[in-house]
Amino acid sequence: MKPFAPDDRAFTGLEAAMVFIAFIVVASVFAYVALGTGFFTTQKTEQTVYSAVQQVGSVVQVVEPVIIQASTSGDSIRYIIMVRAPRDADINVKQIVVTVATAEAMQTYQDASLWHPIGSDVQNPIFWNVRIPLYQVDDPTIPGDLIIGQNQRFLVEMTSADAVPCTVERTAPAGMSPGSWHEV
Repeated sequence: MKPFAPDDRAFTGLEAAMVFIAFIVVASVFAYVALGTGFFTTQKTEQTVYSAVQQVGSVVQVVEPVIIQASTSGDSIRYIIMVRAPRDADINVKQIVVTVATAEAMQTYQDASLWHPIGSDVQNPIFWNVRIPLYQVDDPTIPGDLIIGQNQRFLVEMTSADAVPCTVERTAPAGMSPGSWHEV
């Protein structure tokens, strides 16, 4: 066996420094790639969030309160008025279907004349309100299960072809005065 000589070392100081620098360079490249991937993912997530916010702005939304009008007898609902806020949304009210349901019955309305713009510009209103006429409450020939009476729960759903349905559930107030308006 040959004795150990100083020039037989595995690495010199310069070589060790070069290996250390190589490790640092490789780690830096890896960190750069990882950060770049993270920034790319963050950017895509941000785009997805902005897209979702934009789509949510164009779906049908109920802005509180929901208002009802009592019938001429005061024992049932004549109108349901709901307000939604499009605020720069592209809403086609002709395509919105409004469904009013109780545990016993369901009625569907799809008529652009039910929708009324609120705001200074009719072409791009600040709000829309929908007035759902439950005229049958004053018609004695209509079966009682189609009438929304006092203390009765009812559900109103608004849907359109390109939006997620918006549903609210309320209870008609007890002790409504004839023709009076109530927030529910």
